[in-house]
Amino acid sequence: MAENKRKPAPVVEVAEELEEEEQAPKVERKPKKKAKTPMIFVRFMDVFVVFKRNEIAKAMPFVLFVTFLIICYIGNSYYAERVIRDIEKTKNQLKERRAEYISTMSQLMSESKQSEVARELSAYELKESTQPPQKIFAPEPKKK
Repeated sequence: MAENKRKPAPVVEVAEELEEEEQAPKVERKPKKKAKTPMIFVRFMDVFVVFKRNEIAKAMPFVLFVTFLIICYIGNSYYAERVIRDIEKTKNQLKERRAEYISTMSQLMSESKQSEVARELSAYELKESTQPPQKIFAPEPKKK
């Protein structure tokens, strides 16, 4: 086995050190009340002190990637809001067009009634025909 090459401390010196420790008055320290908010801030700052420049440089691509994702997320939310506004605007325009279509169709139906047409044509001295329409037959061509 390997021998212990360390030189043992003299017994007298060790005994003196123990006596000095026993004689020293023990002062009990009261725990200090610390504000929680500053300690949290200090602990947070200590986290960044631990990193070295080398480690920060290695983490930069990830930090930039996360920043890019955050910017994309914000941009996407603005885009979605704009699309929603456009959809609402289009819905309102559709309602207006539908109402306009219905009013135009009802006006056309009322103006195209036979009585309305006859009343409008009376200004041009045209009268409604009292005879029913007749079929006109064309003679069939002769086949040779």
